[in-house]
Amino acid sequence: MSAEPLVAGRSAGILRATAVPARMRATMLRRSLREHPGPTVAGLVGLLAAAWLIRYALHGDQHTLGLLTGAWVLGWIVLPLLLGGGRGRVHPAHLRLEPIGGMPAAIGLLAASAIGIGPAVSLVALAALPVHAARYGTVAVLVTAFGALLLWLLGLIGSAIALEVVGHAGGPVGALLTGIFTGTAMGVAGSLWAVFPWVSVLLVAAPPEVARAMAYVPSGWPVTAATGPAGQGVRMMATLVGIVALCAAAYLMLVRRVLTAGVPFRPRATTVVSRPRAGRGPLGWVPAATRAVAGRELRSWVRHPLRLQYLAFAVVYGALLAGLPLLSDVDLLLPWAGPFAVLGAAAMSAGLVGLDGTALWLPLTTPGGERAEVRGRAVAWLVLVAPIGVLLTVAGVVLVPDVDALAALSTLPALLGAGAAVPVWVSLLRVRPVADPRHPTAADNPTDIVSVLVATTAGLIAVAPVLALVVWGPPEAAPLLPLVGLLSGAGAWWGGLWLADERLARRGLEVLAAAGQRSRPPETVLPLTWDAQWYRENKTTAWALGLLTVGWIPVIPQGLMPLAFGIDGGWIVAGHLDGGARTAVGLGMVGLGVAMLLAGLVLWDRRPQPAS
Repeated sequence: MSAEPLVAGRSAGILRATAVPARMRATMLRRSLREHPGPTVAGLVGLLAAAWLIRYALHGDQHTLGLLTGAWVLGWIVLPLLLGGGRGRVHPAHLRLEPIGGMPAAIGLLAASAIGIGPAVSLVALAALPVHAARYGTVAVLVTAFGALLLWLLGLIGSAIALEVVGHAGGPVGALLTGIFTGTAMGVAGSLWAVFPWVSVLLVAAPPEVARAMAYVPSGWPVTAATGPAGQGVRMMATLVGIVALCAAAYLMLVRRVLTAGVPFRPRATTVVSRPRAGRGPLGWVPAATRAVAGRELRSWVRHPLRLQYLAFAVVYGALLAGLPLLSDVDLLLPWAGPFAVLGAAAMSAGLVGLDGTALWLPLTTPGGERAEVRGRAVAWLVLVAPIGVLLTVAGVVLVPDVDALAALSTLPALLGAGAAVPVWVSLLRVRPVADPRHPTAADNPTDIVSVLVATTAGLIAVAPVLALVVWGPPEAAPLLPLVGLLSGAGAWWGGLWLADERLARRGLEVLAAAGQRSRPPETVLPLTWDAQWYRENKTTAWALGLLTVGWIPVIPQGLMPLAFGIDGGWIVAGHLDGGARTAVGLGMVGLGVAMLLAGLVLWDRRPQPAS
């Protein structure tokens, strides 16, 4: 009896098993497109971006094109981690009960990952590489097309690995990535005045340092291989093939691990043994009850995904706000990285009580527990954030020693005092509970815009004496700036603690009841597209959102930057004036922005509430 029918039957069985994940993914995608318009809208936006990239490839710079395509592939790998891209995908764990081996399963899963709007749009975007190489001949088009296909496979496999590994690594990894991504996006948005000139230069022609760096970036290799010496091109393409092969081998090992063990990796079990300490540690001066709360809070900051996300956001946001102006040769803000990060951390801490659920019954049933709870939270925040603020500030001072950093160093203690105490009061004043405190997600944001603005305003009020002395004080008063900053921070610290003590002691049961709720009142649903009917029916909400969004422009770029930092620019009105007119216009802009923000807050509180 011939073995050929057996081999043919086995091969057909393997092919059928390999096609199972693809059919599952196609069914999921078809149902998702029928139920949710979001992927379709995202696909249209992605196609517009891909069309712009192809248009740029016709006449754009080679190195800039490599940088843009590399950013596209990196975004393909990272963005699904942040936007919940793991939902609707076929995972290796889904095939554990199927009679399929590791290699067919890996091939089938990658084929399933290739079915979707994102991979299709990415393939269109990477077509910009052969479009750019068309000017160099047919061979160059073929080489870059092969390189674009390799980059597409790299993004496909890298995204599958990231989703599987990070998804099983637990919440902290995804939370840190989310915080870094959102902090980067907000930092770039807040520094558009500094980023735009650099981006304009980059789109015209990549600077020499960028061109040299692109020699080590895989996304720049296909075009370089097509335009450079033949030997160099062969080496580059071979290296790119090797990188894709290594990623494929890593994914194959991961799939085999999941099929046999159920998880891509299993963390090593560790046992922590508490040893008695001779002293009480660095917080020995703190009362025992307060020290216990501070220890609990520090452990929560390290373990809780949302807290890690908020902290990462604040650090990245502050560092970029101070560092990105270097692209426009403005180094005055670099020592302010620490104060910016501290202010951001304070704003993001203005709703942490909502994450704790009914755990507040412990301080309410303990004599003196309210006082210890408030102070423990403030001390923990200070212990965690103060080193970060000091480190960023000192780093800025070291990087730009010619810039006078006395004002930044003096505002740091004021912001630390306000940021440690006031958010505790705000979070007790405006409690926004999450649906499940034990399993929080990125959607469970306990902080609203009002809480953020109150905490931010408290920090700005705390630094106002220092900034006033810098702007209007005589030069002889400069040595008093650190003392003024310390006194302002101490005043904000004790004021915030007093307000929080009063709130928790007098309204503790009310706060506990609010934190223990498992459902929030229905909130105003904001349309993601233009809806004229919605805007006619919700004019108050629309005006509030507009004022709260635009109100920061007169305060910071048009007011504080020319007044406190002496920054001028083509669109900064006060920068075109001198003397008293400059100060008057700057102050007027600050007043205008504050009025817009206050009006936005009033309108937001008066917005029509949807029916339950």
